[in-house]
Amino acid sequence: MKPEDLFMQAMEQVRPLERKGKVQRRKKPARPVRDRPMRREPGQPPPRASHDSSLPRKPRQIEPWLLAANGISRDQLRKLAGGQMGADREIDLHGMTRDEALAALEQCMQAMLMRKQRILCIIHGRGRHSDGRPVLKQAVFHWLMEGPLAANVLAVVPRRDSSGGASMVLFRREKR
Repeated sequence: MKPEDLFMQAMEQVRPLERKGKVQRRKKPARPVRDRPMRREPGQPPPRASHDSSLPRKPRQIEPWLLAANGISRDQLRKLAGGQMGADREIDLHGMTRDEALAALEQCMQAMLMRKQRILCIIHGRGRHSDGRPVLKQAVFHWLMEGPLAANVLAVVPRRDSSGGASMVLFRREKR
């Protein structure tokens, strides 16, 4: 006899319990959160916030060639890198000098932010024709992390199919 048949045979006589005899579990009230004052020396001013909370924070580097702001999950980064979140725009910086590339990138990002577009694919190359290191890739990455529009960047990841020659950038939504 199959295990399923044995189970069904054992359960033939089973009937649901009546509701009137059930004990209802009481929910515990939530504990109030207490603000504990910080201890400080007499005459010492109260501590100030280290940043202006009204301004969005810049993304931070969490791995080589990977930037993410707080709140971005690994799953979102994976989807962005894999192209599951389609790019609204693509910019190819091949053949440009460092300064030309950063100026073109800034202009592209400003146009995207005005149009409320959120995903940009930057083709910067792998640096195979540079002397020893990928000049454009490093410049773009640093500019996205520290530049004038860095507060608008939520995440930067290498595009999965690019062998390190392209990056996907996710911008913050504009607050309403």
